[in-house]
Amino acid sequence: MAKSKDGRRKVRQDQETARKMSEFVNSIAHLIRAVSVLMDSLRGWF
Repeated sequence: MAKSKDGRRKVRQDQETARKMSEFVNSIAHLIRAVSVLMDSLRGWF
């Protein structure tokens, strides 16, 4: 049974949403890493 165009569009939207969420989670991970590196370097100063 072939998928309808609406079904394909839904899958494409789901993949786009998953990609955006993945980028968001990666950005948060980079931010947390950057803050922890900053805290480590500041700890050496004080």
